[in-house]
Amino acid sequence: MVLPKLLHVVGDSKYGGGSLIVLELAKAAVANGFDVSVLATDAEFVRRLEQAGIRAVESDCVRREIRPLWDLRGLRRLRRLIEDGGYSIVQTHTSKGGVIGRLAAWKADVPVVIHTVHGFAVHDRSSSNAIRATAAIEKWAGRKCHRIVTVSESHCRWAIELGIAPPDKLVAIPNGIDASRVIPSRPRSEVRAEFGVGADEVILLSTGRLAKQKGLEDLLRAVPLLRNQHSVPAHVILAGDGPSRADLESLVSSQGLGRHVSFLGFRTDLGDLLAAADLFVAPSIYEGLSISLLEAMAAAKPIVTTDIPSNLEVTDHGRVARLVSPADPIDLAVAIAELATDHATAQQMGAAARSRLEAHYTRDVMTSAYIELYRALLAA
Repeated sequence: MVLPKLLHVVGDSKYGGGSLIVLELAKAAVANGFDVSVLATDAEFVRRLEQAGIRAVESDCVRREIRPLWDLRGLRRLRRLIEDGGYSIVQTHTSKGGVIGRLAAWKADVPVVIHTVHGFAVHDRSSSNAIRATAAIEKWAGRKCHRIVTVSESHCRWAIELGIAPPDKLVAIPNGIDASRVIPSRPRSEVRAEFGVGADEVILLSTGRLAKQKGLEDLLRAVPLLRNQHSVPAHVILAGDGPSRADLESLVSSQGLGRHVSFLGFRTDLGDLLAAADLFVAPSIYEGLSISLLEAMAAAKPIVTTDIPSNLEVTDHGRVARLVSPADPIDLAVAIAELATDHATAQQMGAAARSRLEAHYTRDVMTSAYIELYRALLAA
């Protein structure tokens, strides 16, 4: 029996939330009788794929930066790779991978082409010109695929409003995770001692890529307010790396916060970090659907996050998390102080967050929806 061949096109994006989703989709497809490959060049992502027994195609076809001549050569290489691979399905990810990958797969006459929008390159606070330009590009690329999957219902609605594709071409499959990945392996006290955090200090944890969209500058600016105005002995732990790290470190230095902020870089002990934390804070300016937020929900942590569309959706409009306006350190400090001092409410909110994740945002719910989509499109 010949297995249907599936290629995920990711490119050179660093290992993060989107990569985790691709990894889970690849494993589920293999378990359901597909021959799966993933085009990726990030070393950590490739290592994770190989650990899971997933074939990694390390062809340098899709790079994050826009370079027209190089991108044209990459398109040609990717088209040849797809033609030679004999794939039944090509599924693309990321903005750049979505454009190059869809065009290459379409030119290679792949029977089923799917693009997953992990988050648009613009958001509701972007300029009208940027939104129109992005919508035009996505609308053009959307003609080169059979389905566009958004990772939240809110992004699906926005895509329809922007005219990116007709409703019958769009489908929302919210992200989901395996809650067991946040089970701690060390005692809370041991992890806190590793960072030299006192028993009376309040650890505010934020995980993920250090990038502008994450709003981490607002969290750092909230720290002096918490310590001086709200009498909350806050200690921020940032787990992750990215292009904004140097700017964030400079901000910490300029505000004299060196003893109250820890930069951990990339970590694999997520469960331990969540167990050590008192609150999880995600001050994002925009998101597709935050994997970090889902991980905090799985760990039943009290959460403070922004009221952007996808967070409203995930938190049931603030029923399971405290919501604040984006880019507002004062509002953020007030919300953190309230949860940090109201332990009963914080505990109730964390438990409600865990229950909501189990009902709506599990790995199995997500992967089952994708497998059903693959089979339906192949049958059609």
